[in-house]
Amino acid sequence: MDVPLVEHGSLMLLAAQRSAELPNMAIVTRFAEKIPLSDLQDEAARVSASPFGLGRKLRAPKVLGARPRWAMATTPPPVVGPDEPLDEAGLARWMDEQVSVRHDPERGPGWQLAAAHDVRGGTVVTLGMAHLFGHGRDVITTLYGDVPAPELDLEALQLGKPELLAEAKDTLERLRSGVVGLARLGGEIAMLPWGLRPDGELDTLRAPLRAVRDRDPSRGRRSPRRVAAIATVAAADWDGRAAELGGSATSMQVALIANLAREARAARGGPAGRPIRMIVPVDLADRTELPDAAATVGPIQLTSATVVLPGGRASYGSLAGVRAETRRAFGEASAQVARTGRVPIAPGLVDAMKLLPDELTRRVVTSVHGHYDAAASNVGDMPPGILRLGDNTATDAVLMACPMGSDVSIAVARHDGRVQMSIVADPSRLGGGPSLPQRLATELAAWGIPARVW
Repeated sequence: MDVPLVEHGSLMLLAAQRSAELPNMAIVTRFAEKIPLSDLQDEAARVSASPFGLGRKLRAPKVLGARPRWAMATTPPPVVGPDEPLDEAGLARWMDEQVSVRHDPERGPGWQLAAAHDVRGGTVVTLGMAHLFGHGRDVITTLYGDVPAPELDLEALQLGKPELLAEAKDTLERLRSGVVGLARLGGEIAMLPWGLRPDGELDTLRAPLRAVRDRDPSRGRRSPRRVAAIATVAAADWDGRAAELGGSATSMQVALIANLAREARAARGGPAGRPIRMIVPVDLADRTELPDAAATVGPIQLTSATVVLPGGRASYGSLAGVRAETRRAFGEASAQVARTGRVPIAPGLVDAMKLLPDELTRRVVTSVHGHYDAAASNVGDMPPGILRLGDNTATDAVLMACPMGSDVSIAVARHDGRVQMSIVADPSRLGGGPSLPQRLATELAAWGIPARVW
């Protein structure tokens, strides 16, 4: 296997290696019974058996300007734990430790299976990984779906090419793309007196310029740690309450994370009137087709929408305004892709940046993501296989996604008539006051939604 990392994926890799950002995600499952170490080791071997899953790692390029490349690495890292049984407070601290692990698929395996036993005789299992292994839905489909991974000689994989030749071609193609992008940028600058071209290079560059000018002064230096909270809600309660308030499940999710971001800003003494900006992934893949188990190494089929809501303190009541703004943002993001035929890898990126050192481009992208207060993602229905570990069946399964630049993130998924949500936050951005699980419990209660927070 010799597959180049997706374009600008090295920016996420550098963020993990050189900054306090943690571009990670995790799959968390909870079992009512004690899972033996042997079953956990078997599961680690299973998820690493295919390079379309976690059986790969990155190698640094040998040709200057080329992208890192995925190589097969099907030996799993050792399972971490379980040790002495933990009570709920101990489990919460253990979960915070797991979401704070720095995963680097170039300098290490890039993922880790860990487990803890609770005092009731149950087990919590986390499968943490670098986000470079794919987007949440694609990773879950590949690891737990019913569609088998393709054979290794699939034509989509670049096999058999000499490493130096493949990397040289990659460098030349990136150089060509960067030069063409620079020419487009120069042409737009020359035509600037006659107006800004919609969806052009200069229009795209407004995002990092806005991020530099508009900063929240209450944000300090980013912490290298993260904290987490998980809630289980009956889907009927979640959907029903959203409908009662004139919204949808998505607008309820956006409203909830916006409130947590508002209260975090207030707790640290931030500017109350500043709008709440959220980044929300928009899936462009055709989900009516069979899931592609090889999507984890394929081109990105995801763009992002920017949802902007008023600042102030937590707001409850009608979701009509949130729903309208979310629809506007989603429609604008999808329309841009339709107009341009391009899927933006990240806000503020233009092709001319391929001529810059990756570290400089990473700083630009990080500044843009730092302009957002929160992130929200919705995985949808999870495959039944996510609940299975050997002969054991989990009671809960949830996806966690660390915020990249923003203060707090929410990820929502469903299984067995339940909505499973996770919140991950930078503790330095939360200010003083209750813990994150307490804040989530209070927020759900304020919306009138019964929940089990753990």
